[in-house]
Amino acid sequence: MAENGLYDVLRMGISSLRAQSRAIETVGRNMANVNNPTYSRQRVIFGDVSPTGGASVGVDIIEVQQVRDVLLDRQVVREKSGAAALEAETAAYERGEAALGETISSVSDPSVASTTGGNSLNNAMAGFFGAARQLSVDPTNSTQKQMFVQTAKTMTERFQFSNDRLAEVQADLTDQVSNDVDKANLLLSTISELNLMIATQESETGTKALTLRDQRQARVEDLAQVMDFKSTTLPDAANQIQITATSATGVDTVILSGGTTLETLTFDGDAVRVASSDTALTFAGGSIKGHLTARDGALQTLRNSLNQLARQMVTAVNAVYNPSGTGQNFFDPAGTDASSIELASGLTGLNVRASVAGGAAGDGSVAQAISELDIQAFSSSSGDAIDGTMGESYSAAISLFSYSLSQSRMRHENQTGVLNAVRGQRESMSGVSLDEEAAELMKFQRAYQASARVISIIDSMLDTVVNGMGRG
Repeated sequence: MAENGLYDVLRMGISSLRAQSRAIETVGRNMANVNNPTYSRQRVIFGDVSPTGGASVGVDIIEVQQVRDVLLDRQVVREKSGAAALEAETAAYERGEAALGETISSVSDPSVASTTGGNSLNNAMAGFFGAARQLSVDPTNSTQKQMFVQTAKTMTERFQFSNDRLAEVQADLTDQVSNDVDKANLLLSTISELNLMIATQESETGTKALTLRDQRQARVEDLAQVMDFKSTTLPDAANQIQITATSATGVDTVILSGGTTLETLTFDGDAVRVASSDTALTFAGGSIKGHLTARDGALQTLRNSLNQLARQMVTAVNAVYNPSGTGQNFFDPAGTDASSIELASGLTGLNVRASVAGGAAGDGSVAQAISELDIQAFSSSSGDAIDGTMGESYSAAISLFSYSLSQSRMRHENQTGVLNAVRGQRESMSGVSLDEEAAELMKFQRAYQASARVISIIDSMLDTVVNGMGRG
């Protein structure tokens, strides 16, 4: 050979054998991780090892690359964050629905929402006004008096039950945000450690720490399910990432940078803050966002509506039962919200009145007036706590909550569809296909066999040259 002798060809064969072996190893790693959702497919990059650019002196693996699209990775992170927020919000509303002890119809038009369940507050109010109506017909009937007081007590208990259960849901959501903040801190710490490990390994070996990069991406996506953020590559360190969150004033706040800057997040019950600066953060995605949106939004609005309805019930019934304000009240005037509404002290089925104090024995005017409160229209502009009738006020509150629930479910369903589509796009690029890997395996196997054959032939030729020539 003019340029390459037998020894050169032997070295080329050995180099090729080594390269094909590493390629087979990479394919095997891909196939082993076919069901690993955090793994991204790897590909070997072959290159000529010729130092001068002249005739090739062999082939080698220049690099093992991950088949990743940075933009798709970022989009998956964003969509995961959005889906997690809506999932958390929907779950909170469903817990609120369960707390009411009644099923709320899920409709797109809030004006036609309704509830079902024998223990609903709406049924309790209807039972109270119905008992008042029955008492007005037979005001001296002791059984009707007992029923009237009992239905009133049932109604107050239903107010308290609904309020307490909704408050419990809100308290649970507060605890969940605290847990999510702890989880976020743990994930941020893990990402920071992975940044350091990647930097160390890649500086020492000169090759990319692909497994550690996969692990870091998986933890970044886990973090996205808790909170939304921006993740960027540091300009002076391509293997390091920086994570920023948005402050309540709209300013990007660095909470992690490489392996050196790591902030701790805290939750004071109202806002998530950066511990070192007490900077309040605002979130557009993640479970923290969903929990806080539900807690401070539709759930609190529903509780406010129940409080206003209870206040109106107390003031309206007492105004009829004790118009002078100097006698016995029906409800305790101090109990002016859903948590504290209760019968006046000492009121029983034996002493409840169907008429004004000193009225005739057959007078049921007070009971009649109380029953008519069911259809009386109130107005906040006139100083009342509600607008419309008490039944309409309750229906409006339930309708608004139902609308929030149905909208959250719909948006979660839509967001899940978007997330699945983006995941599918990334899977088609970064996921492992057994058929494709089998074809690659066969190709590298044939190349390995060919290299081994070249080495075998060259070895035989060298043996002939060294040992065979010159024999008689």
